[in-house]
Amino acid sequence: MAIVKMKRLRLLGLRADRERLLRPLQSLGCVEIREPVIDLSDPEYSALTKPEGAGLAKAKEEQQLIGGALATLAKHAPAKDGLLSPRPTLTEKQLFDDGVYADGLAAARQVADAERELALCQAEQAKLQTQKASLDPWLPLNVPLETEGDATVAITFGAVPANVDFAAFEAAVAQAAELAQLFPAGSDRELQYFLLICHASVQQDCSDAMRPFGYSRVTLREWTGTAADNIRTLDNRIAALELQEQKNKNRIASLGGKRDLLRQCADRAFQEIGREENKARLIDTDAAFLLEGWLPADKEGELSKLLGGFACAYETADPTADEYPEVPIKLKNNFITRSMNTITEMYSLPAYDGVDANPLMAPFFILIFGLMMADMAYGLLIVLGTGVFLKKARPKNPYFMEMFFWSGISTFIMGALTGGFFGDFIPQLLAMMGIEFTMPALFSPMDDTLAIMVGSVALGFIQIITGMAVSVCHKTKKGDFLDALFDEITWWIILAGLAVWLCGSMLAVLPPVCGTIGLGMLIVGGLMLVLGGTRKAKGFGKLTSLVGIVYNGVTGFFSDALSYVRIMALMLSGSVIASVFNTLGATTGIVPVFIVISLLGNILNFALCVLGAYVHDLRLQCLEFFGRFYEEGGKPYRPLSVDTKYVEIIKEEN
Repeated sequence: MAIVKMKRLRLLGLRADRERLLRPLQSLGCVEIREPVIDLSDPEYSALTKPEGAGLAKAKEEQQLIGGALATLAKHAPAKDGLLSPRPTLTEKQLFDDGVYADGLAAARQVADAERELALCQAEQAKLQTQKASLDPWLPLNVPLETEGDATVAITFGAVPANVDFAAFEAAVAQAAELAQLFPAGSDRELQYFLLICHASVQQDCSDAMRPFGYSRVTLREWTGTAADNIRTLDNRIAALELQEQKNKNRIASLGGKRDLLRQCADRAFQEIGREENKARLIDTDAAFLLEGWLPADKEGELSKLLGGFACAYETADPTADEYPEVPIKLKNNFITRSMNTITEMYSLPAYDGVDANPLMAPFFILIFGLMMADMAYGLLIVLGTGVFLKKARPKNPYFMEMFFWSGISTFIMGALTGGFFGDFIPQLLAMMGIEFTMPALFSPMDDTLAIMVGSVALGFIQIITGMAVSVCHKTKKGDFLDALFDEITWWIILAGLAVWLCGSMLAVLPPVCGTIGLGMLIVGGLMLVLGGTRKAKGFGKLTSLVGIVYNGVTGFFSDALSYVRIMALMLSGSVIASVFNTLGATTGIVPVFIVISLLGNILNFALCVLGAYVHDLRLQCLEFFGRFYEEGGKPYRPLSVDTKYVEIIKEEN
């Protein structure tokens, strides 16, 4: 339960063995390859090069092809995967089978071809529909659209804006020329269409009369025959394309059986990309290559065994203090504390020379979550829901659900101590049946609110003191005992002295002499506070530094402890809301109605309680607890490994 010790790795191998070495390194999954700190632009290193990128480009192209095929199948042939469906299992040998991969690429190309034909078909349909829409306004005219005038008669297809008074428009044309006739056609949201037939001698007069109305000429020369004839032709072509579209969709749907193969090949492509990206971090010469990276110290033996089969030279070394910011962080925890990875990864991984907060945080997070929920039924729902999901779905990253699983157990236990089962559901139900019953409870959120509030603050003090103790141990281990003495131990002396003084002098719990002892401890603590707060400052800065330390220490410590009152607040609010819904149901006097109202209300309350408990518990850990000792800034450990999305890799027996 700590930060895994890392080793720096340098490896020099034959370039001819590069590809043959990277594959087993990926299978071993423990080496994180990093960029060597070499300036290739320096003439001194002119013989060094980076590996070619053709392999990476090819892998990305194949992954894009397979990913596109899966997206097409998801659209036209949706999978019927259940929420709890586990990922299929494969061995690495099956995953990297070249024959299967070739079949998958061929299937992906078939899907891509069908999707391309479908897209062309749909694009052509859209084009024809647009053409049909442009002909619709001319349906009222039984006139061939290619009709043109001659030396005697002028024929014009035109349009005016939709807001034009067409009667006034006709009158203006009639007034301009007697030898002219307008034939109105259809209209759309923007234009009104018409056909103008006039004597050639008055064509210009008609144009002049129409111009003030926003007249524009419409060109229809590409059409032959009437609008109705052309629309029938277009409808026939659209119908044929619809049949072709359906055939393409059916063709894609028939390839739905290739989905599992495509998913397997998608994972294979991901591995190829990962390996090629890591290869790009190497340095090449004509005959050799250089690899630098990190590996866990406990994996050094496995790596040594692997490299024994290659003609290469390598060395491992502990990182220096200057390299700590670059060392990747891997946390090693047990089956309970590993669930806290969700929180530490969301907040920030610890520094390499810092402290793994997971084992310290786990008992507090789980206990506080249970106290905030404090209901047996809610706890059972969480445990059963997360347990079934973890067992059936076997998620790749189970930490989030595991965190709720352990918190659900805590919720059930706290519910048993407070007597909560959907609030007061059982007593209310039995009361409707004429049976008086009270749930056994050690304490009740409704009756012991003050005691719960005091207990919440006390729990907060315990967690804060724990964080300070961790800080003292860590600083002492690093040789910074004076910082620990003046930053944490001083406040312990002050708080202990205050407690002894109050108990001996004011509360009469201890003998009166204890008040004197407590006062002495307060004086010693105060002197240490003055000394520690001013030891690094000079001149007037000593006063301001002292004031800042006292103010921040007092307000920070007690405000952090008071933040834990939210435990009582959430426990009380959850209990009250559940009781309100139970009471609403009980007022009907009908047992089935009571059950329905109560369950509906408790489902809503359950969702609110889970969200509230998670968010507020998370806040207490990240702000009040981590602030006492946590050093963040670690980089996640990302080794070259077989990391799959769709399938689960099982280790083959040797």
